[in-house]
Amino acid sequence: MGVDDRAVLRFDDFALDTASGTLRDAHGAEIMLRPKAFALLLFLLERPCVLHPREALLDALWPNLAVTDDSLTQCVGDLRRALGDRATAVLRTVPRRGYMLTTTVLRETAPASAFAPLSSMSAAVPPDGDLLVFEALEPASDDAEAQRFARVLGAELLRTFSRSETILVHTRATHPLPPESFRLSGAVRRGGEEPELSLLLEEADNGRVVWADQLTLPAPQRREEALAVLFARLETLVMGEGLRRARQKPAQALRSYDYVRLGAALYGRGGEAEKHEAEQHFLRAIAMDPGIAIAHAFVAMILMNRVHVAEGHDRAAERHRALDFARQAVELKPRSSFSVAAFAYALARSKLWDTAIENARMAVRLSTLSAIGPRTMAAVALLISGEAAEALLALQPAIALDPFSAAGPRSALGTVLLLTGRREEAAAELRRAAAHLPDFPPCLRSTVVAAVELGRMDEAHEALARLRRIDPDWLGSLREFLSFMRDRQVVERFLNAFAACGEPVMDCVSPSIAADRG
Repeated sequence: MGVDDRAVLRFDDFALDTASGTLRDAHGAEIMLRPKAFALLLFLLERPCVLHPREALLDALWPNLAVTDDSLTQCVGDLRRALGDRATAVLRTVPRRGYMLTTTVLRETAPASAFAPLSSMSAAVPPDGDLLVFEALEPASDDAEAQRFARVLGAELLRTFSRSETILVHTRATHPLPPESFRLSGAVRRGGEEPELSLLLEEADNGRVVWADQLTLPAPQRREEALAVLFARLETLVMGEGLRRARQKPAQALRSYDYVRLGAALYGRGGEAEKHEAEQHFLRAIAMDPGIAIAHAFVAMILMNRVHVAEGHDRAAERHRALDFARQAVELKPRSSFSVAAFAYALARSKLWDTAIENARMAVRLSTLSAIGPRTMAAVALLISGEAAEALLALQPAIALDPFSAAGPRSALGTVLLLTGRREEAAAELRRAAAHLPDFPPCLRSTVVAAVELGRMDEAHEALARLRRIDPDWLGSLREFLSFMRDRQVVERFLNAFAACGEPVMDCVSPSIAADRG
């Protein structure tokens, strides 16, 4: 039973709506569940009438984490309290063996109206994203076929939009709407295999038009890519409006997700000073709302990538902190492609390569084609873990959909192309990245290797000179970079390229790398 499709899972007197992540009783009242209790229930509903050993449940709910049996006992207790008087009839404990869901589970496809209605929500701003109310598409005429087509295309849009990391999509709302939310409406006219779609994005509280456009959608077999591009554009517009608002607010009016917006904008600039300032924003967001997963994931990335470690700290301690933040992000939002990708990256940098590969693959499956951020992190985790070809499959389609991709992902793609033997393409991508982010050490390191292997020594020396200028400890950074790469042939290629530029890099590498090379 897959949960990627929106569904209602009915069991005993309860219904679990996977679209909105809510559990309801026989009267339709929502039952609050902690994240781990929800994950346990979902796991059992997918595998009813089967005895699950405690060890299997611990592995499923806390992958790659060392937790005690008490954690599972507390989780089961939370679930029993939520189920109330029906707990005994629904959930059976087999002493010293495990747990079993003892009721039949019926799966229903969730109708559009089941997609996270707002009737039970207070007029509060969502803590971890922007609220977007998506209204049904208007058909071109009143005939049954036009109405059916509008419903089908609306459902396709919803499936794409609902996988967003930053937008919480609903299909109906009570009034008044929360402040700073958005409304998306539109109409569709069917013209053969290529329907014409008109969309209007407005601020929900005042009706100000943020964006309006009319576009022709391709045939169904090519529609997934087109909808992914459309959604990426919509997501960028909503995030941009949110960032504009956050920058205009006084400090005392900022909410947790405003700090995430401000931090993400700084993080995207790529500099060490900007990343340090971004980290402070993310930590403020966590202090205001400890459950904001995306902030934990960003902090994990910053700590893992930190070039200069503060006095009194070492890189190993920073890595442990980063891994803790990444684990917490996944704990808070286990189906977030961004959180899972950050966890995969932290695992790869910690040399837990096999586990990193599993999580990177999961992050790609959870993401849309246009989700460049998660796919970049997943691709780098795969690259570090020795799966360069798989990294290319994860990242290249996302960048192909967006010709204006940021420099960081393009630099990552350049490195992936380099290590899969496509040197000319790699050099072109690295030049594009450097044009927008000229002082990005990972891009410059890969440029040195690509230029040497292509016989362009002037370009290699120029990149190396810039690397020396922007990072006085570039040899230490290179040593660290090579230390967590799983593929020894990759290490060999980097060492040979820098040696060809006259740098005695063997003097700076760790004994383990030198021993492998010797």
